[in-house]
Amino acid sequence: MELNLEQVNALIGANNCGKSNILSAIYRVLGRDWVTKNTFFENDVYNEDYDTDIVIDFEFDEPFQYEQFVGIPVEIPKVRFFYTRYKKGENSGERRLEKQCLQLNDKPVFGFKSRPKKGEQPQMVPLTTIPQEIQEAFPVIFIGTDRNLKNQLPSSRNSILGTLMKDINTDFENPENLIEVGKEGSGKMLPRIERFKQAIDEAIRTLRTDEFLALEKAIKDNALKQLGFNPETETDKLDLYFNPLSSLEFYKSLEIYVKEHEYNINATELGAGFQNAIVLAILKAFEDRKKQGALFLIEEPEMYLHPQMQRSLYKTIRQIGETNQVIYITHSPHFVTIPEFNEIVIVSKNNNGTHIKKSTFKTSDALRNKFRKELDPERNEMFFARKLLIVEGDTEKMAFPEFAKRMGIDFDGVGSTIIEVGGKRNLIDFIELAISFEIPVGLVYDTDSSDFKKDEKDEEAKYNELLNSYAAKGVQVFVFEKNYEDECKKFYTEKIYQEHCQNFGRNKTLRARLMAQEETIPIPDFVKPIIGWLGS
Repeated sequence: MELNLEQVNALIGANNCGKSNILSAIYRVLGRDWVTKNTFFENDVYNEDYDTDIVIDFEFDEPFQYEQFVGIPVEIPKVRFFYTRYKKGENSGERRLEKQCLQLNDKPVFGFKSRPKKGEQPQMVPLTTIPQEIQEAFPVIFIGTDRNLKNQLPSSRNSILGTLMKDINTDFENPENLIEVGKEGSGKMLPRIERFKQAIDEAIRTLRTDEFLALEKAIKDNALKQLGFNPETETDKLDLYFNPLSSLEFYKSLEIYVKEHEYNINATELGAGFQNAIVLAILKAFEDRKKQGALFLIEEPEMYLHPQMQRSLYKTIRQIGETNQVIYITHSPHFVTIPEFNEIVIVSKNNNGTHIKKSTFKTSDALRNKFRKELDPERNEMFFARKLLIVEGDTEKMAFPEFAKRMGIDFDGVGSTIIEVGGKRNLIDFIELAISFEIPVGLVYDTDSSDFKKDEKDEEAKYNELLNSYAAKGVQVFVFEKNYEDECKKFYTEKIYQEHCQNFGRNKTLRARLMAQEETIPIPDFVKPIIGWLGS
């Protein structure tokens, strides 16, 4: 499959449809120091088919500028990781991994055989592997469902804190970053890196006990013997000694502790919920510092969070996505929004494997602003629906699920959703959006709606024709002559309907729901096909 990524990308879909495999494919090859054939296993291959390969391609929006020689860049627009087999020779059948730099037409990228010299025609040869500089150019930060804090500490490669600490260390090593040494107010100002080296030298001198020196000498003497030298007379052939931490290594060795009353506890020993809170706090700190250039891969950011905190974290992800790229898996409507539907990737699976679907809906700033006004987590549920019913307002939305229960149908159990869109005039935009994602969709509308004034009835008639035309596009269209209440009056008769209304209060929406719940009131015939379609 081919996936065009935005700055922020939400992967949604049923369990076991392949969402995590997408993140794994990216992290497996970009999130490691060195990628070899041992990065993959036979059960990574689709259907574990002996003759099938794994191909993972990355195209850059702007070609990567690889400085093969200083000041002489080579453009690399695409890289490929190709897990295949030797076709012939003594290694025939064994797995191997090819790492290729490619043009967009899949032809190889050529580099210089040697540094070009003035006045000479440079010799060009294909690049035989992917330069390590590409993988070092930006960190890939993975936050999995286990929320293990150890994975985000500075000692872990491509962790959030590790990425932040590199920047802190760069600032620390700046000779202009000074610290006062001596009596406060009258001490000598030294570069911090110089003061650090002094302090480390002092610390290592303190640690060099007789036992320490004896161990160091024993290792050196035995190394000389192993290399064929006399440790008594040829000590100058090899010098071996323990070296203290560099400033970056010191930063990387740091861990997080929690002080609670009199106890100091390593944060990695705390419960999953607490570790998750710290990981998200570190993520927010990353956003606060406005760092850029990272690729975040996040599984289920909503884990352990109340709805309010889910909304807060979603804002953080969007802010991080302004200067970094973010791909996350979610099952929460708080982590998708209708205005940013272009960022949503619906993942599904059938007998032919995993498939992805992004919207083909053409939009505009005006439509996005309109959707933004309609922002609602309940409406965002449409992207998670196996089948979707769009209605004009709350009355049908409240009544239909109650009728369904009485008919023995569980909408949630079959993955169906009803959304109201705040009026008849909004129906088409939401229908088009659902169609663009290939979500099976139906609609219920009133032919004579209060959304259209008396002098707009010709306009409404044309609008009705347009709504009816969606049946030819696979939309299930259900039509009420006037509105839901009038349909009920026709079914029950005016007198009986008014008697029912007297028992359930004046609020139209609540009354519709309570009437639908009442076992003694028959289910209207016009409702049954709607419930049957949505519940099937």
